[in-house]
Amino acid sequence: MKVFGAFAFIAALVVAQTIDNGEKRLIALSDDDQRWLTKSEIDDLIENNIGFADATNGDWDSLQTFGFERAQRPENKTYPAGPVHETLVRAIQANVTTSALEKTLTEFVTKFATRHKLSAEGKASSTWLFDQASALKPVNPNIKYTVRRFEHNWTQASVIARIEPISGQTANDTVVLSGHQDSINRSTNHTYAPGADDDGSGSISILHTLTHLLNSNEWNPTRPVEVHWYAAEETGLQGSSEIVKSYAAQQTDIYAQVQQDMIGYYKPGSTPVVAFASDFSYIPLVDFLKKLVTKYLTIGYVDRTIGYASSDHASWFRAGYPSSFPFEAARGNSNPYIHTSNDTLANINWVHVADFTKFSIAYVVELTQQTKAAC
Repeated sequence: MKVFGAFAFIAALVVAQTIDNGEKRLIALSDDDQRWLTKSEIDDLIENNIGFADATNGDWDSLQTFGFERAQRPENKTYPAGPVHETLVRAIQANVTTSALEKTLTEFVTKFATRHKLSAEGKASSTWLFDQASALKPVNPNIKYTVRRFEHNWTQASVIARIEPISGQTANDTVVLSGHQDSINRSTNHTYAPGADDDGSGSISILHTLTHLLNSNEWNPTRPVEVHWYAAEETGLQGSSEIVKSYAAQQTDIYAQVQQDMIGYYKPGSTPVVAFASDFSYIPLVDFLKKLVTKYLTIGYVDRTIGYASSDHASWFRAGYPSSFPFEAARGNSNPYIHTSNDTLANINWVHVADFTKFSIAYVVELTQQTKAAC
């Protein structure tokens, strides 16, 4: 994930382009600025936490075209006035423990030295996530649950888990919960990139969210739910761009999307919050999500700008879908160790990860749970 802009650095790329033996990629730094950059120059963007999208194969531009098309047929998604399923949400949230989250994230981070999209370990870590999700079984016998790989032309596959609605849904009106599974670290040539916070924290949180939902016999979803683990976010939102493009091409309807990317850190001494991206987000959805924070968490929320192509929610937003990005900290208080060898378990705040997991549970349940008809 990339959250900080650096205009002087981008300008410097125009003045002095470095020489690199690798293939150049077409990189989007804004809607009005696309340029061919070498691998070394792209690594410079990553090292300086500058958001970008890889537009080389046309997916990024295709998403914009789909977004223009969707704007011609506005759907005006609306959300509940407030939370209405408190009993069920709190019952499922009660199963969230910091010890379980720590155990799973520790295994994920220590089992794979890197999760880079081109590495053998990046492929193995994707398989590990697929196996973890595939091993889950819904307690509710009425729920149909499937897991699939979404293959790309690089080593690492994305993983998609899907829960079919039981009854009463709007066709394809899907609720998406997502994170990215890959990690990156230029200083070791990507051979050691623990990515505990970025985005091991989000990947494991949404896995636990899925586990707790499937372990509930009282949850009766009326909308499809999908949990996505994207490949290749760190190299320009490549995995999510391909997936969103395929959904948009099929005119798949999305009711809401929440991205969980970096949820395990806030600056020591600062106040823990959920920091909602105010840019590249669907504000009616964000307004509803804020109500969930107020109702179900003991921490507050703030608004903050995140920047261009900072995480996979931007792929959804570009294609005209209602997206959102609840982030770990206010500006200046987020993890300074990302994309380095120091993005380790030692810097994870487990209570914060648990809070975001509880938030994800509330998000899915409140937007999908069957509402009993009045007598």
